[in-house]
Amino acid sequence: MKQPVINVIFRACDVVSAVNKQPRPFDLDKPSLIKLCFKSLYHSIQEVPHTITVLGDKLSEGMIDFFSGYNVHVSNGNYGNDASIRATIEKAVLFPDDEWIYFCEDDYLHRPETFCFIAELLAKKEDIHPGKRKWGFLSSVFYFSNPSLVVFPSDYPDRYQVKYRDQHFIFHTENCHWRQVTNTTFTFLMQVKDVKRYKPILLKASVKANDAYLSKKIFGKNNFTGKSLCVSPIPSLTAHMHINTLPPLIDWKSVAENIAGK
Repeated sequence: MKQPVINVIFRACDVVSAVNKQPRPFDLDKPSLIKLCFKSLYHSIQEVPHTITVLGDKLSEGMIDFFSGYNVHVSNGNYGNDASIRATIEKAVLFPDDEWIYFCEDDYLHRPETFCFIAELLAKKEDIHPGKRKWGFLSSVFYFSNPSLVVFPSDYPDRYQVKYRDQHFIFHTENCHWRQVTNTTFTFLMQVKDVKRYKPILLKASVKANDAYLSKKIFGKNNFTGKSLCVSPIPSLTAHMHINTLPPLIDWKSVAENIAGK
């Protein structure tokens, strides 16, 4: 089976600690956090066909020197958060339609198995589409019509809070369970042809980094006509590195310590 090609666009800025002002875990400062998260991504993706582009926003010389030690392309500019999102979209549409883009913010810690599990999902994505069927005692019709797939690699802890619980589809591949989700951050995987399809929405969502608008316009819930099926792994494959967003069931401190030692 042909392996999917994943093109990473890693959006990095070491002059701003956190746009949302939330504290970081494990007493990490922003430069240390970027290095840790990038190393976790880099080592995780080596067994999968890939490219990595670092899109820097006012990166320091020290951070540029760090990235120069890896087989990546570095592009550094003076963007600001919104403009840097738009720059990643413009880069993404230059890749072949059948390849994948991983839009990645600089504060996501990746487990070693992250990309092997994601590649397994992408290679078998046709198997998880439910198709068109009738469900329920009222015979409500849910239209799927083979929707496009988006992957959000983090299992956010708030999905387990009572007020946010919802009914969603659950799938599994050989090594991982995947839950349908209806909202993401700006870190997700999408096929290039779908980046082109949703480009106007993605560009509009970049204004004030409006991931709620992105999620509402792109991800389906029950009716997938013209929308995508978005899934995230259970347990999580990445952690958004804020104290309040660390996913459950994984010892993220141990993950971080193991990556730091590489």
